[in-house]
Amino acid sequence: MASTATIHTTTQAGQLRYPGTRRVDRQPATGHLFYVAVTNTGDYQVYRSTNKGVSWAAFGAARTAEAAIVEMGGFFVDWQNRLYLTYRTNVSGQDRIWMQAGVITASNVSWHSPLRLAAAANDGTPGSYFSGMAPLVVRYPDGRSVGFVAVGHQGGTSMAVRVYGFAIPAVGQPVASNTVRNKVLWFFDEPAGGHQVPAVGYELSPAHAWVAWGRTYLWTVKLTWNGSGWTGPNTAVRLTPQGTDIPAPPAVDSVAGVWRNPGWLVAQPYQYDTTQVIVWERNQGNTRTASFITPAHPAGVVKHCTLSYNNVTRDFRVYAVGTSNPDLHYIDYSVAGAAWSGWSTVSTTDVAGIDNYSVRRESFGSARYDVLYQNGAASPWTVTHVSQDLTYAPFTPAWRFGEGGNNLDANGRAWDTTRDLDLRWTFDDPDTADTQSAWAISRQIGTGALAYLRASDSTWQAAEVKNVGATPARTLPGFFWGLTSDPNHSYRVKVWDSTDAASVYSAALVVVPSGKVNPTVTSPTPSQVITQDSVTVTWTAAEQTAWRVRLKILAETVYDSGWRAGTDTSHTPDLALGDGFNYGAVVETRNAEGLGSDEQQVIFSVDFVEPATATVTLTPLPQQGIIRAAITNPAPVGAQPAVARQELYRRAILNPYIVDHDFETADMSGWAAPYAGAAVRTNTRAHKGSWSYQLTSDGTDALGSHVQTVLIPCTANVTYYLDMWATASVLKNTFAQIRWYDGGGTFVAVSDGIGKPPPAANAWDYRWAVGTAPGNATHMRLCAVLDSVPAAGDVMWVDEVRVRVNDPSQGVRIASGLPSGAVFDDWQAASGVAYEYRVQVRGVNNATVGGVWTA
Repeated sequence: MASTATIHTTTQAGQLRYPGTRRVDRQPATGHLFYVAVTNTGDYQVYRSTNKGVSWAAFGAARTAEAAIVEMGGFFVDWQNRLYLTYRTNVSGQDRIWMQAGVITASNVSWHSPLRLAAAANDGTPGSYFSGMAPLVVRYPDGRSVGFVAVGHQGGTSMAVRVYGFAIPAVGQPVASNTVRNKVLWFFDEPAGGHQVPAVGYELSPAHAWVAWGRTYLWTVKLTWNGSGWTGPNTAVRLTPQGTDIPAPPAVDSVAGVWRNPGWLVAQPYQYDTTQVIVWERNQGNTRTASFITPAHPAGVVKHCTLSYNNVTRDFRVYAVGTSNPDLHYIDYSVAGAAWSGWSTVSTTDVAGIDNYSVRRESFGSARYDVLYQNGAASPWTVTHVSQDLTYAPFTPAWRFGEGGNNLDANGRAWDTTRDLDLRWTFDDPDTADTQSAWAISRQIGTGALAYLRASDSTWQAAEVKNVGATPARTLPGFFWGLTSDPNHSYRVKVWDSTDAASVYSAALVVVPSGKVNPTVTSPTPSQVITQDSVTVTWTAAEQTAWRVRLKILAETVYDSGWRAGTDTSHTPDLALGDGFNYGAVVETRNAEGLGSDEQQVIFSVDFVEPATATVTLTPLPQQGIIRAAITNPAPVGAQPAVARQELYRRAILNPYIVDHDFETADMSGWAAPYAGAAVRTNTRAHKGSWSYQLTSDGTDALGSHVQTVLIPCTANVTYYLDMWATASVLKNTFAQIRWYDGGGTFVAVSDGIGKPPPAANAWDYRWAVGTAPGNATHMRLCAVLDSVPAAGDVMWVDEVRVRVNDPSQGVRIASGLPSGAVFDDWQAASGVAYEYRVQVRGVNNATVGGVWTA
């Protein structure tokens, strides 16, 4: 099937001369077709079709070259929407070769500056030195392009082809560049004179390039890609045999070539019988040449030809006009059948000249060949596009997995028979714009007979059922699609495209029908209070081949064992539980068929007394190459347990402190008025040094009293870490808090630390808070809060208030099992690196407390 459309009319007699020149291309990103014409005044105009050639329209305004275009050369559209064209002008007695590139936008082409690649005197006869042109381009992912234009030379005493390199930066204008090195010019032994258009093509990964040229005897070279350009070989390969007993081929004005993996195809009229066309294929290694000779053309002698190829089947198609009538014919070579079809006409409309047509280089992306020809008896002529549709089956569908919902995560998985089963597949067609029109699904249970799903009533039939529908998915309802006693189910899918061409059936999707076996969590028990910083989760299960344990705080998972094979029914998560938190212990198991159970969750709480927070004093001893860390463990107060053992951690300092208040100076300018109380700097109590900040609550707010800094600049979406030491005259909660504000000083959010009372009245304890600045936050306040309905006269003291950008690293553990008051020499610290250290203390009650990072 073919469709025909008029693109435009023209007074240019040879608008599409020469057949080897590629004048039509497809934009990969959109599937749109593009063609560039020479206008009646010698300018150039881009035309576009957005519907596969059904209709065409001028795309943007015509563009003026430096002078009237004498010859339009090859044309190319790359994967990143950049368009490249070449043309020749005649200015000041010179043949001039130009490359013009531009970016395709929604409404036009945003052109770069034109780049003149070559100029040579033509003795007043345009085209007497340079003739045809063919561009080749490689585009990098970052937007850069490198390429060359192969140009036919016919001046002097012999013929030649030369490549002219260029480069286009990601941002900027094209420049001439030595993209081809070693050799760029190849002569061939034909007398000077006569037109020639070279052919170019390139491989993928890596982008080795091919160039073919000649008028009677054809030659070719392979240019090796070197990562930034190409290396030209010293010698060329002759494709056409030559000898005293071999007839010379007829001269052609252009060479048609195309890369068809894994070979380089070049066509010309056959020298032994000029009613035939011979296609040369040079292998990828450039070591041997094969040939394919068409049957005789129905219109007699062939003067010019071109070719394209089917990127799905690798078949190729030759186009030619004979001399007995001006109809454009084509013929296909079948790779699978190793044979030619018969010649057919593209159209019965006469071509205006035997060399006035052009063909897109391949069928890729649209499942069709695109042919342009000029027709009409006299000016104005018409440029016509013919879309030659190809009909072949969609690609074999593949099953889709892991899309959530009721879709399997992989082939061969067990599935709960009470749950819906979503079967999802791909529809992929050589024509990327094609769509699915129908589908069929087969099912085989164990080794039983095949059955086919009838969508209208969701029943299974003995014969294939073609179900009309474009959706590449089908849901089989739970409780109906299978039984737990069934052997494995095997499903296969087949699809039809919009032309009613059918794919083959897919590979089998194997589903194991199964039923869930849920475990029972036996420990911890619901609402149990854990009095240490670890928990052992135990469970029972009637059937189990794998298990998974998680700990959650609200909806956030804070520990995940991952799936582990085996029949274990007990696991102790490697996580220090936080005092005062509620956790969910979640257990999942898999049955003998691998089907996962439902989540079984038990909520428990943690309430333990932490040991006293340790501090560390650091003494660098450079002559010994160590940093000495002396740990101070305060004596336990109240219910605090004694130290059982402790660990020392080290990390490099990434972020300096933004605020560091120890109140040892009288400057309190960084602090704002307190809330619900009175505050004063005092030397009656201090954690470090002699001074601290004292808040006396006035009892006016049951939600608490607090001291607060002035507004401090912060960066949105950055996480900050606030820490301090606090104590109180009463056993009421104290905690650290970050309050966030927008640019107008309006409060927007708060980040609270854990609140708890001091271990004893007037005993110091460490407090901290971590918070991420909201997206609209520009400032923050650092607060220390006295909570739990403070009464008038309740007092809180704070000291060593610090904040910085958070470093989530827990550091490297450099010592463990240390006793209370230990001294440790760190000899592994690197010279010149600023470090900080902390101590993690474990009490005799198996409760731990993290330390204070100290430099």
